[in-house]
Amino acid sequence: MATLPPRKNPTPTKILKQHLTPLQTLLQLGFPKHRAEKALAATGHRGVQLASDWLVAHVRDPTLDSDTHRQYVLYACPTGELAEQLMRFWSESKELVWNGTHNYVPHITLVSFFKAPDESTEELVNALESIVNQDELSDNIELETYISPNFMGLFVKEVNTEWLKNIAICYANKLSSLGISAEPQIKSLHLTLAYQFPSNLYQQLRLMVEKLTLVCPTNWELRLYSRDSRLQNAHVHKVTHPHMPREHDELELRVGDYIYIPEGACSLSTDGWVEGVSWLTGISGHLPLNHTKRTAESDSWTLHSTIQITDNKSGILKKEEISPTRKPPILLSSDSIDSPDGVATATEPIEASEAPPSSSRQIFICRHGERVDFTFGAWIRYCFESNGSYVRRDLNMPKEIPSRNIQDFRNDSPLTTVGEVQASLVGEAMKSSSIKIDVAFTSPSLRCIQTLAHILKGLDLNIPMKIEPGLIEWLAWYPNGVPVWMTSEELIKAGFNVDKSYNPIVKAKDLPLKENAAQYYERSYELIKQIIENTVGNILIVAHAASLAACTRQLTGGKVPPASEVTRLAQRVPYLACLTAREGLDGWQLHPPPFPPITHTSNTRFDWKVLL
Repeated sequence: MATLPPRKNPTPTKILKQHLTPLQTLLQLGFPKHRAEKALAATGHRGVQLASDWLVAHVRDPTLDSDTHRQYVLYACPTGELAEQLMRFWSESKELVWNGTHNYVPHITLVSFFKAPDESTEELVNALESIVNQDELSDNIELETYISPNFMGLFVKEVNTEWLKNIAICYANKLSSLGISAEPQIKSLHLTLAYQFPSNLYQQLRLMVEKLTLVCPTNWELRLYSRDSRLQNAHVHKVTHPHMPREHDELELRVGDYIYIPEGACSLSTDGWVEGVSWLTGISGHLPLNHTKRTAESDSWTLHSTIQITDNKSGILKKEEISPTRKPPILLSSDSIDSPDGVATATEPIEASEAPPSSSRQIFICRHGERVDFTFGAWIRYCFESNGSYVRRDLNMPKEIPSRNIQDFRNDSPLTTVGEVQASLVGEAMKSSSIKIDVAFTSPSLRCIQTLAHILKGLDLNIPMKIEPGLIEWLAWYPNGVPVWMTSEELIKAGFNVDKSYNPIVKAKDLPLKENAAQYYERSYELIKQIIENTVGNILIVAHAASLAACTRQLTGGKVPPASEVTRLAQRVPYLACLTAREGLDGWQLHPPPFPPITHTSNTRFDWKVLL
């Protein structure tokens, strides 16, 4: 047999698309390498979609092509009941007066702010993960209370200080091997509660601090944050009202955006206008100050990694002690009130980063997955035999459906097979992102119940689902009245883990026959408030496209949109869209979920006869 001659120009090896890294994908999309790396660092390497959206939004950002490095910091942060207590303390103490602690999530600084190039972000995360042995977690971090006329905080007891300092030193050494200079915190480790406050507030703050109890379920986790370098020596304001520029030097304001405003600019303004930089676009300009409200710097940070470092199964810590002999951190009159710990040192610059804290309560609201009736149209007469038995006519139709009156499926459709897969993928993504869910609610619509069941399965959670009729979408879309839903008994018989003891906040019989857009939003707002008040921990809700806005618009300080806007918003929410609402210092705020979105193309029905 003749041998093959050698080819002069062999086809270069190609990387399969499914094996491309996010950076490689962005490069294939045509983005310059330095911009792609900057976008991935700014969005915490949470996927191509977020990075590309960031690049589009920052197309006019004057620093887009600069080599300015982001600034990173390593914190140890409490979770659980202690974190909730501290967030309440933050909120209440801020009502008295704003002080430096209100700029940050409750934390213990382990490695002070350091700079790193954008291409090193993933290495920073990998280095952090390599220093924590999950088989050797500590039971807890013991704290003791310190109170003085100019500083209040919780100090780490000696039994835990060396262990935490060793984590900080190990991480700093790892960074050094990457050519990055960072200073570990080796002085008194502490969590600041209040500092540089007016002396007349001492007694009130002292009483509030003394009410804190450490005898509660608590764990701790490492968090690596980063921030835009322009945040240094700046305050952060959240946009509360939109503004369209009238002059060329004015900044467009979008509700929910964060604005970096130079320290002191607000007090120096004589006309209520200041100059600031948009977190959303990176563009600077003048803006009306009364369209914003000051918020925590950490609200505009990027969270890159969280790693649990304690395994406190009982969650019981020793009662805090007052330690009058411990010397407080030295605070100089020249120190900025924005210093992370109330301790400004030459090795701890005053800095920040870009995604909200995760220790506070969170609500995850998802739309259901792909539904059979929207995919196949009049499917019932096509899929049911004369004897009532169901026949799967397409692989995207469910393998089996719950037993019920067939005609009830007309207004209460099940999921397609793709819908089930979508839901499972979201659950798996939540699990891989270490999202903790404590309670789960769903609309009584079958597609929502099925979606929640598959999300919980992907999360490996076996918590019962609470069926809440008040989560049904706008009733204007049901001119013939609300659908006939399956009862709890029918759902349990069909294999769903339903909380049979749950007493709905809005009962099905109490739903109005008709409602306008304002009434729908008010119903949703009152419902979400009661869900928050009657539960503890993180909440997962599966409902409808309009629910994402209806449940959060007023909760986050927005206004009810007109009817046309309700419909338009719903049309822009795809299947399994997920939204995160997080409780912060200024109440609830919206954030993107800490996992990528799910996107898929359309697929037409194949007719094999075309090949004949």
